[in-house]
Amino acid sequence: MTITILYAPFLLLHLVVFSGKALKFLFHLSNTIAIALNCLDLEYYKFTLKRTTADLFTTAGIGNDIFNLIPVFITDYWYVFIITAMLILFSMVVYNKIENSKLELPGTKAYLLFLLPVLAFFAIGFRGGLQYRPLNIIQAGQYADAKNIPVVINTPFAILKSSYKEDLEERIYFNPKIAEEIFNPAQQYKNDSSTKPLNVVLIIAESFSKEYIGAFNEGKGYTPYLDKLMRESLVFENAFANGKKSIEALPSILSGIPTLMNTSYISSKYAANRIGSLGSVLAQKGYETVFFHGGENGTMGFKAFTQVSGIEEYVGRNEYPYKGDYDGNWGIFDEPFLQFAADNLNQRKKPFFATIFTLSSHHPYTIPEKHKERFNEGPLPILKSVEYADYSIHQFFETAKKMPWFEQTLFIITADHTSQNYLPAYNNKIGSYAIPIVYYAPNYLKPRVDSRVVQHNDIFPSTIDFIGIDDSLVAFGTSAFDTSKTSFSISYINGIYQLIEGDYCLQFDGENVVGLFNWKADKMLANNLVTMEENRKELLEEKIKAIIQQYSSRLIENRLTIK
Repeated sequence: MTITILYAPFLLLHLVVFSGKALKFLFHLSNTIAIALNCLDLEYYKFTLKRTTADLFTTAGIGNDIFNLIPVFITDYWYVFIITAMLILFSMVVYNKIENSKLELPGTKAYLLFLLPVLAFFAIGFRGGLQYRPLNIIQAGQYADAKNIPVVINTPFAILKSSYKEDLEERIYFNPKIAEEIFNPAQQYKNDSSTKPLNVVLIIAESFSKEYIGAFNEGKGYTPYLDKLMRESLVFENAFANGKKSIEALPSILSGIPTLMNTSYISSKYAANRIGSLGSVLAQKGYETVFFHGGENGTMGFKAFTQVSGIEEYVGRNEYPYKGDYDGNWGIFDEPFLQFAADNLNQRKKPFFATIFTLSSHHPYTIPEKHKERFNEGPLPILKSVEYADYSIHQFFETAKKMPWFEQTLFIITADHTSQNYLPAYNNKIGSYAIPIVYYAPNYLKPRVDSRVVQHNDIFPSTIDFIGIDDSLVAFGTSAFDTSKTSFSISYINGIYQLIEGDYCLQFDGENVVGLFNWKADKMLANNLVTMEENRKELLEEKIKAIIQQYSSRLIENRLTIK
């Protein structure tokens, strides 16, 4: 399928002419694109654990930042460019040898007889086969285990299949009422005597994998301040992101909407749906709402999404007054930008809701020159910048503690997603989503560690529940403060849905269960229990089907809010 589409100009022209400069140009153009895109994932795959999709090149990906980042990519990943150039050069040499070989041209009748089956093969090639539906990424699950799907597909195919605003396939497994009984994302929260009109500050730390945090790893980590803060907080030790990219994190964290499709929600055709969020609910209750991110104001679709989600003000690099604090790549260094955010909050009407998204621990992991020798090197390049981001969060809290609003504020700290790993325990489909979720409000929350499974999708309903707001909402998670409900985590990658609940992890390809693991006892997910624990498999399969059905139906029918 990829070859047919990508090389279509060359192949179609070849039906008319058998040699020439135009033919040669079209071949090398298509071939260069194919090689370059596949080589891109020699490094980028390590961050996302899936083949690159089209949203990387949009404004919700790196579209606005590409010109700043190209020199950095060339410097850091020079070997990828060399490999790409060598493969392109090799293809040119082979083409020249074939082009110079003598080819006997067919007669008119023979050519016409040849043309008909060729055109038929073209039609089949564009569909990817004779199956009922055109070939898609999800079908790779028929030929490989979930962890090996990226080996089965190629990057140009993944980009082609995600380059248009693909319709989400509506999955109907049950009668709608039965699906709702199994899992219902519509939730009601009541105002009661525990109502707390607290400010809410949500800190999303770029790439803060659980793996990097000492409090989760016997004190061996790169976040000394966060480790200390967690001793005074409600900490969920089994918390998971719902995606692998920043653009997948925002809808999950702010609105309880995971990305259970090949395109991120922000980049999808459903991004204009009416949705609820922490911003919109709290704004309706009289909160002033603001989103801080030190990057370019259009980067990764953040500004557009915050507007859709009802956050009143976006404060980015354009609003930051001191241009000398620009890191040369993504935006403003974390330390000065977080100080700016703290001062900005001090001038706002109370109560307020603020999201602060850090950026210095994003590749290329730049930190200010004055701090170059302050932080320890680790086994991964990112770790020094993680330590700098942790230091920046520390300075933010030191400033915030001196401000009158601090004592009446709920702080929520999480990561947008994980990054590269160096510990074997995190090198699997569970560890690749493991992040911190921490609630800090010393006057209202007793410090403790909770071992329940929680997820990004829980943050929206958990915050509304904790504050005690009377409202209805739709979220694909539950309140972490409601112990009567069974908590879980849902994610989707490479055509495989993954449900984590209790001690078990179920992997589902949309039609069949492909994996069932006791992830606490089997940390490397080596022992597939699909044929051994039939009852457990059926219960989790029923739940994941209900979640998928609710998700597809509500997105397609624009029912992500309660009227």
